[in-house]
Amino acid sequence: MDSEETVTQQLTDRLSVRLYKDCRPNCLETAQLQKGLVLMLDGRELIEEGIGFGVPVVKYGDKTYFSSSAQVSTDNIGGTSLIKKVYLMDTISRKKFWRARYIDDNLYSKWRKIFEKSYLKHKQFTVIFNRIMELREIAKIKTEFVKVKPRGTIIVYYQFQPTNINVNVNFKDLTLHGCEELLVLNEQGSTFFAHYVDTGGVQLLGSKIGAWDKVNAETATMQNDEVTFSLKNVYGGLLFRGWERTRKRFSWAGLSYSLSPNNGTFTYTINLNLKRKSQSRVAGTKRLNP
Repeated sequence: MDSEETVTQQLTDRLSVRLYKDCRPNCLETAQLQKGLVLMLDGRELIEEGIGFGVPVVKYGDKTYFSSSAQVSTDNIGGTSLIKKVYLMDTISRKKFWRARYIDDNLYSKWRKIFEKSYLKHKQFTVIFNRIMELREIAKIKTEFVKVKPRGTIIVYYQFQPTNINVNVNFKDLTLHGCEELLVLNEQGSTFFAHYVDTGGVQLLGSKIGAWDKVNAETATMQNDEVTFSLKNVYGGLLFRGWERTRKRFSWAGLSYSLSPNNGTFTYTINLNLKRKSQSRVAGTKRLNP
C-alpha cells in the first residue's frame, strides 16, 4: 500500500524507527537527501546529520549519486511488518563559492582526493583536518546537492522484529555502466553513538573511530549508555566504521557496507540492544501525519 505519510514502526516499549517519504529530518550536510530508517529512543530521534539505516549510494567513474526522491509503501506478511522504499538515484553534490558559480568539478575533485587520502592516512591529525573543514564554511564554500538525470532506482525492504531489522537491497533497476562501487549506509547521530566496540576486541571513542576504517571483526557495534546497534561482516560486502563531528557540517556515526557493482540483492541484519529497562514488544505499523 502506497504511503503519503510518515511511517513509524514500534519495536519495543522504548525503541522505534521512523521512515520519511521526503528528505526529513533536514539537518546540516544531508538536509537535501533521502534518509533511511531513523532510530528513536523514547520518541526522540537519534539521527542528527546521519543518513539513517539502509540507504544506498552509488559511485560512478564521473560522479557519486545520491537520492533526493523516493516512494514509500507498507505491507504485512505473515504478521510481520514490512516497509518498502524505492530510492531514485537522481542527485549529485556540487561545490559553490559564496554567490559565485559552481567550482570546477575536476579541480575540486583533485583537491578533495588529496585531502581525503591525507585525512584517512593521518588519523592522528583528525582535529586539524576538522578545523580545515570548518574553515571551508568561513570561506563560504558550500555543498549543494543538484538533481540530474537519474541512473535508475534501488529498492530497499525493511522487515522488523523486536530487536532486529532485516534489510534487503535490490539493485536490479540500477544502471551499472560506469559504476565502480555500491554503498549501503547505516548512520545515526555522533552525539548519541560515540563509542565503538567489536568482537575482535577493538574499543574506540569519538574521533578515534575514524571516518572510513575497515572492520575486520565478525561483528561491530556503535553504542551509548542506553542503546546499541550492531552489524556483521556479510559475505559479498566489506564492512566499514565511521564517526564524524564537524561544527555546522557533520554529525554522524555509522557502520556501512561497500559492494562491487552488481544487479542482484544484498541482505543483512541490524541488531538493536537496550541496556536499560524492559523490552516488551509492541506490534504493528502506524502512520503519523508528517
